[in-house]
Amino acid sequence: MSGHGPAPVSDVRTALHDAAPEAKVLALLVFALSVAFVPAGAWWPFAVDACVVLAVAAWGRVPPRVLAVRLVIEIPFVAFVVVLPLVAGHEGLLLAGAITAKATLVVLATGVLSATTTAPEIVAGLERLRVPPTFTAIGALAVRYLQVVLDELRRVNTARVARGHDARWLWQARAVAQSSGTLAVRCLNRGERVHGAMLARGWDGRMPNVGAGATAASTSTAAAAFVFALPALAATLAARGGAW
Repeated sequence: MSGHGPAPVSDVRTALHDAAPEAKVLALLVFALSVAFVPAGAWWPFAVDACVVLAVAAWGRVPPRVLAVRLVIEIPFVAFVVVLPLVAGHEGLLLAGAITAKATLVVLATGVLSATTTAPEIVAGLERLRVPPTFTAIGALAVRYLQVVLDELRRVNTARVARGHDARWLWQARAVAQSSGTLAVRCLNRGERVHGAMLARGWDGRMPNVGAGATAASTSTAAAAFVFALPALAATLAARGGAW
């Protein structure tokens, strides 16, 4: 299993990379909530939030290309939001702009987190924040076996193309559906075998320690997280005023 683990985050090491993962996860949560609660029609908090993201990315020496690739994730959502101005006029335009700004800022923030924190460290941070073990175990297994599933997908696609089904035409959709079904069955079978092996080894519902220390989340961790997200939180509170 170790041969299919996630790749290292980066060769660059900064203070942000070495910060406690639970602090970074909590900071991301506070930042995301602050962005989500920016009131309609208030645009200056988004500028503050963008400055926070860019400053943290510069601190962690995150390459701009990494963040640009992350933005590809939100293209389908932006394509859907474009319809709002056509349906609701000026109000729809404002709503579309707010949704796009919020989604972009949160996606960039998660990109900074993933670029400066490995997936096992994020899982360990969630455990220290007292996230239920079931959720952290599912997340850890998904991360560890993602590359395995991708390798399996490449083999299935290679076999399908070798049989003359390259999925370029509509009448080849049946072959694609069969390949998808084959991949799903193989993943289920692999999951059952892995689960059986884990139970045979005395798995108690918690993933093994991935190398981070076992220190629990403390008041200093929460304070550090709020320091990271304080400008975004303050901007949202100032924009909302008494609108709560």
